Amino acid sequence: MELILSIVNSVIFLFLALMHLYWVCNGQVGIAATIPTKLNGKRVFTPSRFGTFVVAAGLFVFAVTNMIFGGMIESPVGLSYVSYAMWGIAGIFLIRFIGDFKYVGITKRFRQSVFARKDTFFYSPLCFLLAVSHAILLMG
Repeated sequence: MELILSIVNSVIFLFLALMHLYWVCNGQVGIAATIPTKLNGKRVFTPSRFGTFVVAAGLFVFAVTNMIFGGMIESPVGLSYVSYAMWGIAGIFLIRFIGDFKYVGITKRFRQSVFARKDTFFYSPLCFLLAVSHAILLMG
C-alpha cells in the first residue's frame, strides 16, 4: 500500500509540475481558474514566469521525495532527512487546505469566483488528500 500511495503522490506532483511548466511557456489552458480573484474579477496577484517555474521545480522535488520514500529511487541523503521532507510536504498542503481566511482554502470568505468554486470542489480536497496521504505514509 505504501508503494502505491507513493506512486499516486508522485504522479500527482509530476502532473502539477508539468502543468506549471506549460504555464511558464505561456500556455493558456486552465490558467483562468488557477488564480484567486476579488469580487470585481481582478486577480489577487499575478504570478511571474519565474515564480511559476519555482513552483514547478518544487512540485518536481516533492515527486522525487515521494519516489525516494517509496523506494523507487535511491536517496542521496539519509532516510531521516527524507522523512522530515515528507512531514514538510504534509504541512505545506495542510496549510494550503486550511487557507488564508480570505481567498483560498476551506476558510475562504470569497466563494463566488470561478477559482473559488474550483478551490472548493477540487483544489482544497486535493491538498487535503496530499496532506493525509503523506501522514499515512509516515505513520505506516
